[in-house]
Amino acid sequence: MPEWATTVAIFLFLAFLPWMNFFGWTDIFDSSNNFGRGNLAFVFAFAIAGVGFNLLVGFSGTLGLAVAGIFALGAYGTAVLSAPSGTREALAGYDWPFFLALPVICIAAAIIGFIVGFPAARLKGFFLAIATLALGELIVTIIRLDEKVWDGLKTNGGTGKQVPQFRVPGLDRILSVYMLSLGALFITMVAYVVLTNRRLGRTLKAVRDIDIATGPLGISSTYYKLLAFGISAFAAALAGAMWAQNSSFANPSTFKTRMLVFLLVVLIVGGLSHKWGPLIGALFFVFLRQKLQDTQKLLFLILGITLILAVLILPNGIAALPKQIRDSRWAKDLQRRLETITDFSL
Repeated sequence: MPEWATTVAIFLFLAFLPWMNFFGWTDIFDSSNNFGRGNLAFVFAFAIAGVGFNLLVGFSGTLGLAVAGIFALGAYGTAVLSAPSGTREALAGYDWPFFLALPVICIAAAIIGFIVGFPAARLKGFFLAIATLALGELIVTIIRLDEKVWDGLKTNGGTGKQVPQFRVPGLDRILSVYMLSLGALFITMVAYVVLTNRRLGRTLKAVRDIDIATGPLGISSTYYKLLAFGISAFAAALAGAMWAQNSSFANPSTFKTRMLVFLLVVLIVGGLSHKWGPLIGALFFVFLRQKLQDTQKLLFLILGITLILAVLILPNGIAALPKQIRDSRWAKDLQRRLETITDFSL
């Protein structure tokens, strides 16, 4: 089956999943009830951020750690712009239509990512990670500002912000969030496949693998890294908006370092440079978070151990496991034995 047909089939299955009891064996992802649908919507939101993060880290080899801050920008930005005006501070906003606020915030995030990429693209390793991490923290710090400091910000400071809910006609709140997040993931995934299978993907791999040789070849590594920053920021803001729709409430403390750790788990455990890696990683993370939601310290301990094991044992993530098994020595030996038996029987 062609790659595009497989992708469409998977998304069609996910679109009809709320009316099927396919995951009834696990209450966390049981799509026949709102609890399971809500968890799946969180999976889609984290997967969107993972797809953009994957393009930046997996393809360009640029370790930009501002993703949690951009995620917060998407959540708060859409909440503030789409909230009704003239109400109490926790909900007050600028009364924009949701489908106007969403692209405006995502484009603004892409521009921020592109601008930040100018100094960041010239840094490497530890210095790049610290610079981009500082940007993410700066965004969260600005969100925490009181309106007395920045009039018109309307983020309600560090108290948190209620998120106006967008409803798909004919669907309840959870189903609306589910379909909205799934549609956003589909668009993100299609864009990722189109971009990575064309010149951009090949060039980003060249920038990652042989950066020093791209100049003599007439390839501006800085330009392509800037593009990766911008696209990754767009996806992170879109993911933040979908997460906020599902959560109904955004608090600045949610987007501190722990959100970055969550997204790193989604990316690394799922698989770098693999199309389905972010979705697999998001499924793993949301499942683990729900199972251990009453013991946060144990959750972070297991996530830390998981990251270490993934880097040491499965550096290409769960998505690469089937290929790794096929290419293993014992699998090839088994294949040779089966071929010998088949030839003998013939």
